[in-house]
This record gives sequence, structure tokens and C-alpha cells, in this order.
Amino acid sequence: MAESSEYLKIKEYVERFLTENLAPELYYHDVEHTKQVVSAVEEIGVGEGLDAETIELLKIAAWFHDTGYTKKYIGHEDESKEIARSYLSAIGYDEHKIQRICSLIDATRYKHEPENIEEACLLDADRLSVGKVSFILRGEKLRREWEIFMNKFHSDQEWYEVQVNYLKETVFYTNYAYKNYTLLKDNNIEKFYILRENATPESITTRIRKKTLKRSKKVVKILWQLLAIGLLFSLSVTFTVWGFQEYSLVTGLIAGTIMGLLLRFFEKPYETAVEKKITFPFSIFARTLILVFLFLASIGFSAVIYAILLSRKPSAEVYADKIEFVFSTPENIFRFLILAFLLSFLFNFVKLASRILGPRVLRNYMLGKYFRPHNEERIFMFIDINSSTALAEKLGPHKYHLLLSDFFKDISSAIEDSKGEIYQYVGDEVVVTWSMKDGIKKNNCVRCFFDIEKNITRLRHQYENNYGIRPDFKAGLHGGNVITAEVGQIKSEIVFHGDVVNTSERILSQCHPLGKKFLVSEYVIRKLNLLPYYEAEFVSAIRLKGKGSEMGLYSIRVAEGVSNRLSRQA
Repeated sequence: MAESSEYLKIKEYVERFLTENLAPELYYHDVEHTKQVVSAVEEIGVGEGLDAETIELLKIAAWFHDTGYTKKYIGHEDESKEIARSYLSAIGYDEHKIQRICSLIDATRYKHEPENIEEACLLDADRLSVGKVSFILRGEKLRREWEIFMNKFHSDQEWYEVQVNYLKETVFYTNYAYKNYTLLKDNNIEKFYILRENATPESITTRIRKKTLKRSKKVVKILWQLLAIGLLFSLSVTFTVWGFQEYSLVTGLIAGTIMGLLLRFFEKPYETAVEKKITFPFSIFARTLILVFLFLASIGFSAVIYAILLSRKPSAEVYADKIEFVFSTPENIFRFLILAFLLSFLFNFVKLASRILGPRVLRNYMLGKYFRPHNEERIFMFIDINSSTALAEKLGPHKYHLLLSDFFKDISSAIEDSKGEIYQYVGDEVVVTWSMKDGIKKNNCVRCFFDIEKNITRLRHQYENNYGIRPDFKAGLHGGNVITAEVGQIKSEIVFHGDVVNTSERILSQCHPLGKKFLVSEYVIRKLNLLPYYEAEFVSAIRLKGKGSEMGLYSIRVAEGVSNRLSRQA
């Protein structure tokens, strides 16, 4: 096909631009990839019977479609459009054609559905490698690229699963590509099935080992935390009462172990049955009494164990010498009880204070992690109850407050299970945040939304009986770099400063106009490994208020038939 002088000039410019500006670590999205897309779009365009002018326009869009990778990795389409517009305008290219080229580049966004044959041709050309023998080798280049630019690491087994899912979800939009490349694409799926099966024995063993190690670490961590509280408490009291003796150490260790185990098994049932129904002062008082009682019981029990198993003296003599000594004088009784009450009050005050601040926030305060501003990558999710104004008018202030209180309580377990932190409550909104690592791992930030939805659905009859409605909600999710720091003197708080927080809220505001319950930015979508548990759907590329460039927004849904697998994954 004859090429115009104008096209040849554009081709020469873009090829030189990519060669000089693309990072060498772009192993997949390199100049060779762009050339392959240009060749493929011409092949498909001819196969679809498009005229020469349209094919040339498609080839120009193909040349420019990945130029944005010279500026940024995620969201490169906007940069590609700007580079194309800037150059083509400078050489006096037709403005109408520039608009068409930019629209075509925009269509290459992840999960975009083509709106016309031109977009379909370019999309198929961009993904035509799925129907080629070289797909496996090209995929390894993409795997290396993701490790560098997206911090996404996959074992062989995980990568084969990613590739199988990608191939299965990829469909060709043009008749030409469907007829000529579907069979080859299916062959690639079979190849990855074989690779996955060959990797299965070792991967399953490794996975079981990792899960066992992870669960063991979790159990050890929980037990150690509780045992540490019990040991610190009991050793402090025993050393104060009996002095630094062998008996004090052994008895304290036994008592601490007993207390730690009791706290481990009865802490959550107590919180559910009692603590959530009483005020903070009563909770402090009740917890202090319980801890003192546990200590007295465990000290008595540990003294018996010590006398039977470790002491050379008769049990009666040990009891008379050690236990009766504690209660032999009013001074000893007072010293023992006052110290036990003080330590118990201190431990329980810290425990209950962590409920107000959040356990991770309290820990960061105590460690001084954010005393100086700290740059980190985080994910934010804004959750908002729908039609809150109408609900408030219908229910009245008091009942509406109870609704919010129940809603915030009922979503807490999902947030905690997904390793999220509640940043703040703003009216009927709750802001949840994750470190990027915790949020991406096992799709925690996405799973949190669907777990919340599951919890509220499960409790729908309770809400309907109490308030006449089941609260419906929406959420916006985004991530990026923020500055985290302590602010305030009279009232200190850990806050997050940066465009990410504002953008997350603006994404939430688009849920209603776009008719979606859950919107996620392209930045987060690209970081996640959704398949096979979730499916993303491109919704729109919009310019949010205050933003210079457009942002791709996606909705996410649970893949069919995987609810049980999700439960196991969690």
C-alpha cells in the first residue's frame, strides 16, 4: 500500500522519538512492539476492507499509541494523546484527523469496548500477539517489565494463571482477526495449561508450605502479644511482692502464660457480648476487675503447679511460705492489690484507647513513625451511604445516628480482615486506607468492598426491622503517593496530604452520574491481579475537577462462580 509523504514523515519522527526516549527496561512496550501493532493494524484494516485513508489514520494512531510510556507507565494514554496532538498540530496536520487519532489512542485503554470499526481494528492489532506463536516469549518480557514498573512479582505458577486468564478473557472485535487468529489464541491457552500442569506439583508444595508458615507466624504473633501482656503484668507483680527470686520468675512465667491463653480465647467474645454495650469508664473498670481476678487465679494456680512439679518442698509448705505471705499483713495486701490494679488499668486504658485511634495509628504514635513527614504509597477508599439526606429526614436525627452507628459497626470486620485502617468518619462517609502493599495483596482493597456488601446484605432483615430500609452505599478507590505526618498540638492527629485523597473523593462523586456502585481508578486496577476472582469493566475516561488530564475509571464485579474460592482466598 502506497504511503503518503506526510505519513512517512510522521513514521520517521515517532520511530526516532521512541528509540531515543523509551526506557531500556520497557522490555515489552518497546519500539518493536509499536512496529508490530502498526503492521497488524494495516493487515486487519485491509482484511476488513477499509479505505486507504482510514488505514493510514489507524497506522498513525498505532505509531503514537504507546509514546506516553516515555512519560508515565499507568495512564500513558493521556500522554500519548498530548504527544500526538502537539507534533501533528506543529506540522499542520488536519485538525479533524488529529481528533480521530486521539480518540483511537484513547480507545486502547485497558478494558475499553470499541465503539466503531476503527477502534476495533486498533484494539485487535494491539492484542494480536495473543494469536501468535511468540506470545509466550513476549509475555515473559511483560512479566519482567511489570516487576520493574508496577512492583508485581509472580511465581511461574501464578504467571501461567495470569496468562491463561488474560487469553480467555480476550476476544477479537473484528471478523478478520477472529477468523484468522482465534485458533492460534486457543493453542496458546492449551500451551499455558500444559505449563501450569507441569509446574503444579512443586507449586502446590510450595503453596502449602507458605500457607503453613504464614498461619504459624500469625498464631505465634497473636500468642506472643498476649503472653507478653500476661508475662509483663505477672512478673511486675511477683517481683514486687517476692523480690527477684527463682520462685518469682517461674511463678510469673506460668501465671503470664495462663493469662495470655485466657485473653486469647475470651477477648473477642467479651468485646462482642459486653464491651460494645457499655461506656468507656465502665469498660475500663470492668476490664481492670477481670484482669485482676485473672491474675489472682493464675497466681494461685501457678503456685500449685510450681509446688507439685518444681519445688522440693511439700505443697502445703510452699503455699504457707509464699501465698499466705502475700496476705499476711494489710500492708502486703494493699501493695499487691494496688500494683495489680494500676498495671491492669494501664494495660486496659491502652487497649481501649486503640479502639478510638485505631490499633495501627496508636502503634505509629507510640513509635513516632510520623513525627517527621513521611512519603509513602497508599490506597484510599471513600464509602458513602446513598440518599443520606432523604434518610436523615425520614428517620429523624436520633434514629439516623443509630443507623450510621450500626452501619459503621457492621462494616468494621470487613475492613479489619482486609488489613485496612479507618482514617476518618465524615458525616455518613467513612474513609478507609491501606498501605499499597497490604491493599494490593490478595486484592484486599477490592475484597473489602464486596465483604462489606455481603455483611450488609446478610443483615438486611435486621436493618429493615429497625429502620425500614437496608442502607445502600457506593465507594470510590484510588491510590498513589501521599505525605503522612502528625499535625496539631492541642489535638494531634495523623493525616495524609496529597492529591490522592482528594481524587479518591472525586471518584466517589462519579458513582451516581455513571450509574455504578464501585469505581476504581486505572492506577489501582493496573496494580491488582483481579482474575480469576474479579472482573474489571472500563466505564469512562473523565477529567475530574482540578485534574489536568483524563483518568480511566473502572467498575469491578465478582467473577461468576467464584464466591467460595474468594472465601478460601481470604
